[in-house]
Amino acid sequence: MIYLDNSATTKIDDRVVEDMLPYLTEFYGNPSSLYHYGQTTRRAIDRSRETIANYIGSDIQEIVFTSGGTESNNLAIKGIAKAMKNKGRHIITTKIEHDSIINTVQSLDDFEITYLNPDKNGVIQEKELEDAIRPDTILVSIIYANSEIGTIQNITSLCNIAHNKGVLFHTDAMQATKYLNLNVNNLGIDLMTIGSHKINGPKGIGALYVKRETPIKPLITGGAQEYKMRGGTENVANIVGFSKAIEILSSEIEQRKEKVKYLRDIFEKKLKSLDGVKINSNAKEKMPHLINAYFKNVTSESMIIQLDLRGIAASAGSACSSLSLEPSHVLIAIGLSETEAKHSVRFTLGHENTITEINKSIDIIKEINEQYN
Repeated sequence: MIYLDNSATTKIDDRVVEDMLPYLTEFYGNPSSLYHYGQTTRRAIDRSRETIANYIGSDIQEIVFTSGGTESNNLAIKGIAKAMKNKGRHIITTKIEHDSIINTVQSLDDFEITYLNPDKNGVIQEKELEDAIRPDTILVSIIYANSEIGTIQNITSLCNIAHNKGVLFHTDAMQATKYLNLNVNNLGIDLMTIGSHKINGPKGIGALYVKRETPIKPLITGGAQEYKMRGGTENVANIVGFSKAIEILSSEIEQRKEKVKYLRDIFEKKLKSLDGVKINSNAKEKMPHLINAYFKNVTSESMIIQLDLRGIAASAGSACSSLSLEPSHVLIAIGLSETEAKHSVRFTLGHENTITEINKSIDIIKEINEQYN
């Protein structure tokens, strides 16, 4: 199998598994217990929280562990809405967010949502945000790096616009985590979603950065875990795995970025040489591992099935939308027609991929493309 769907999920690193195993077998105490078994796992959580906090430049008390990106996004949106509904009931987001943002804001009763339009490359313009903010706006949520077209937003500038008008700012950084700078002091944001399984860590664990004194209410109530922000016994092994993935990433991120960009550039150049193929976003700032390509004569479904039969994994967009028959809302938002969106395939490379795999993939894609032309 040649795996070219690293934005959907990544292979867990063996070093991560090694660190997790003791907390699935030997160290099984409840972290809330006062005896030795419990305090052993409590210390593991504390160390992990410190590692992640150090990586993003936050205080340890500003890290809330969750079950993943979707829960973190829900906590950010609904937690702020619950805490600030008396101040205002207007939230701003964009038309190119992940489903866990789009569907969450849509679920809020008695709230008005403004969806910002991107340009043809998926970039949100600062003036668009500035014009959308109202006296009753309580939150702006804009994705850092898009999982379908790879566009990177200027989060610092967008955040400054919100703050200048007294509005909180959240960014979904699930896709950004693997290659972009997440220092919260540089970004200036109030809330940030990060997760593990996009960076060779385990699934089922994520975190929400919540800047100190940000007004927010929990979604899951129970015990006093996670500074009373998320009740329930912690998933110790996954928290340890998340921390290890961050630790490895911090030492390897530049080499990984350089490698995937090198492979991506070769892949993209060869794709563009094929008949009837074009790249869907040419944003100046784009994730180094991602290509979204339009195939004039091949539907995305046909291409993905044909690739799978030949041992290559790719996708039509976000994994959370892959079972939907609707065209990608992200591609529609940047101006593609429904037909063009249904003829587009996303390829996302990982640092494990090789030039041999890229060349083989191109040969197979060319063969499939010619078969349908």
